[in-house]
Amino acid sequence: MTTKTIKIAVIAAAVAVAGYWYWSPFLAIRQMQSAAQEKDAEAFNERVDYPKLRESLKGQLSAVMGEQMAKTQDAGNPFAALGSMLGLAMVDRFVDAMVRPETVMRAMQDGQMSPAAAKTSDAPAPTTSNPDSPAPAAAREDNKPKWTYDRKGVDRLIAYATDPQKPGAPNSEKLGVVFERSGFANWKLTEVRLPVLGR
Repeated sequence: MTTKTIKIAVIAAAVAVAGYWYWSPFLAIRQMQSAAQEKDAEAFNERVDYPKLRESLKGQLSAVMGEQMAKTQDAGNPFAALGSMLGLAMVDRFVDAMVRPETVMRAMQDGQMSPAAAKTSDAPAPTTSNPDSPAPAAAREDNKPKWTYDRKGVDRLIAYATDPQKPGAPNSEKLGVVFERSGFANWKLTEVRLPVLGR
């Protein structure tokens, strides 16, 4: 093998490695979506940092509860403030109960982060007698979110679920899932940014 051939091989290998590194977060997202569709919890969970995910949601919900508490205190309503404090105390339990593999899977499929979404979206679509109506499977596919991506440096990428009915909505009104890199090209879901609460 000549020196020129070796150089070409080295350059080609370097380009391939660089390409894999750049596209690795998108590959991870695609693999997660496939695992969610196939209900492969084991493969899906390998790419989710559940402790970080729970902390991110607790922080967002606690901030909202804190804002509501401040408003009720400003209004001089001690009972409303007490209600906000009790709600704040329930945030941890609520998040711990909500953040389950099936709920996160549904977020990656339908762009919704709620136990109700995880249950209802698996229900069979209603039948229709109108021959001009789209097939149930096609209708569900049309309602799937369109994902847009915002890369933050080399270690973080945010995927936003865009509602096909609201293509112009700002990112703050979309569900955002945050992926962080560890090692060379290992990406994990570490945060979910709720609509309107996104930062």
